[in-house]
Amino acid sequence: MNKIKLTLPLSITFITIVWFLTNTLLYIPFDYDLFTKSLVQYTGIIAFSAMTFAMLLATRPLWIEKRLGGLDKIYRLHKWLGIVAFAFSILHWLVSKLPAWWSHLDQLIILDAISGATEGTEPSAFETFLESLESTALLVGEYAFYLTVLFLLIALLKKIPYRFFVKTHIVMAIIYLVLVFHAFALMYIDYWTEPIGITMAIMMIAGTISSFIILLGKAGKKRKAEGSIQAINTYPNMNILELVVKSDNWKGHHEGQFAFLKFEKKEPHHPFTISSAWDKKTKNITFTIKALGNYTNKLADKLKVGNSIVLEGAYGNFTFNDKKESQIWIAGGVGITPFLARMERLAQGNNKQKIDFFYSAKKIDANFKKKLEQVSAEAGINLHLFETSQSAQISGNHIRKAVSDWETASVWFCGPSKMAKSIKKDLKNNGLHSTFHQELFEMR
Repeated sequence: MNKIKLTLPLSITFITIVWFLTNTLLYIPFDYDLFTKSLVQYTGIIAFSAMTFAMLLATRPLWIEKRLGGLDKIYRLHKWLGIVAFAFSILHWLVSKLPAWWSHLDQLIILDAISGATEGTEPSAFETFLESLESTALLVGEYAFYLTVLFLLIALLKKIPYRFFVKTHIVMAIIYLVLVFHAFALMYIDYWTEPIGITMAIMMIAGTISSFIILLGKAGKKRKAEGSIQAINTYPNMNILELVVKSDNWKGHHEGQFAFLKFEKKEPHHPFTISSAWDKKTKNITFTIKALGNYTNKLADKLKVGNSIVLEGAYGNFTFNDKKESQIWIAGGVGITPFLARMERLAQGNNKQKIDFFYSAKKIDANFKKKLEQVSAEAGINLHLFETSQSAQISGNHIRKAVSDWETASVWFCGPSKMAKSIKKDLKNNGLHSTFHQELFEMR
């Protein structure tokens, strides 16, 4: 989490520093026209940079995932880059309108200033070429701005179905290509020989390649595998569906990772955490899926044993890797899935760590409870169950009372964000010295 908190401001700061090596907003004496024109450039470059970084992350690059701590962290960064792009796009649009609103300047004069034309000098062939693109670039840029704002709002509204959200993100790749043209045509011509121009050129190339990867459906292609459903188990009292999938060309996974599943050609890939340890002999992979929306609510009726599935993964870095003598696991609802996989692995060998597992659900199915108790006993794990329809939610106080060495144990959490925030605050305020690992399993 700390890595993405640093990555976002550092990336924006880097672009800002590069821009200030070429231009400035500090005019002494203050010049309104120059300030406005420079601010138009700056806000546009920051918005474009944020969109470029977001486009790059959308291709799910493995080398970035490893450095940022998992795809769940990448998607959180992707979300915040979208918010930055949204904010600076609005600022860019507003500032570009200021001269027309306040100074009543002729729009053609403003366009000449933006492109870097200078009175009294003979324009170069490149400058003449850019000037020929100005009116078109401004027009398509404005419409692209409106669509960008619309689709970014759709991405932030979680009530909009996931399948529609995914399709709008594919459209965003087309909009990005339009914005590449807009930025290329309207950026100061003098920038192209300066650090900011070189940086923008690199971003345009990287972003364009990323856009085509998304449009051609090549994102994650090397990590895709085919499988078939071997078994379907249901826990009706918890609205949970358990799928056992066999895949001969699956490359394996670590406990705590997740994969994208595609059940139908018309549907996009949906992310689900893997709830079983990898076994090279059986090549079976289990997914425990909570019915939380329109799509997952209908899965139990749609799927049958023998159905084909496309898998993509494995992703994530919530893999329980540390050398602590004690671990504290905390899960809420379907957040139990990574812990099921880890318990299965620990049950197969000698578990040398002291582990206390706190699990909370509104209601726990009797068969599911029996399964939990059995596998936790086999793995040598202390199980603490909280059925919130009958008792209180898990709190930091419960954990501190139940675990004697909680201050030095590493904490692994997967579940609702509000629950995580409350427990983390309690433990940290009372002296937790170790890392609080949290799975940020949200795609938007």
